[in-house]
Amino acid sequence: MTSTTKALILQPDDSRQRITDALSQSSIEFIQHSFIDIEPIAVEPKTYADYHGVIWISKNAVKFANNSGLSFSPNTPMFAVGPSTARLAANTFGASTCCPTFKHDSESLLSLAELKSVDKQQWLIVKGEKGRDLIFDTLRARGAKVDSIDVYRRVKRSFSDEQQVTQWMNTVNLIVVTSAEQLGYFLSSLPREAGSWLSRCHWIVPSERLRDLIPFVAANTISVTGSATESKMIEAIREHG
Repeated sequence: MTSTTKALILQPDDSRQRITDALSQSSIEFIQHSFIDIEPIAVEPKTYADYHGVIWISKNAVKFANNSGLSFSPNTPMFAVGPSTARLAANTFGASTCCPTFKHDSESLLSLAELKSVDKQQWLIVKGEKGRDLIFDTLRARGAKVDSIDVYRRVKRSFSDEQQVTQWMNTVNLIVVTSAEQLGYFLSSLPREAGSWLSRCHWIVPSERLRDLIPFVAANTISVTGSATESKMIEAIREHG
């Protein structure tokens, strides 16, 4: 049976390949588009030691840190927001990497026991430029000395394809987005008359934080997966499609 769902997947071109692979094998039509390009930030190769823990914010953080020649003491505990990042960090740097079990966001990471008792400890956060400060600020409030290093930046991609937008408005009825920046750039690229189309679409997002950035649609048209992992997003898309 052919699905009537046509999804717009807003994600970087080279990320979350499992989602597009899974949808390619299903009856759900989809378009992938990104309003963001990911660029490396030049950092000097260095070995980071003497930290009580290293936190990886994303897979891009792991990838660009490794490409820049950064290394870490093998005995340093590592943590990540989600399981995909944790697996990549473990495989890349050969260190066991922990992450929250169910919900994969900064708040859940901060609820781990290891991140609650950090008074007088030293922690390092590896992330992208202009990322959220919640983890940094919370660990400092708990008494830790916190350093951070930016190894990549997200840059808005130029977009002015009115024909493409018209095609989306005429065909797409499901929008999947995992990044607040993607969402913001997407919305700012649309004409005013797109509002009625956006309110007719069903949305899939990983967190309540992202859901709250979409106030112009009914709450029952937004599915919150609780995680940005590929498996969770695929499950939600299949359930809707």
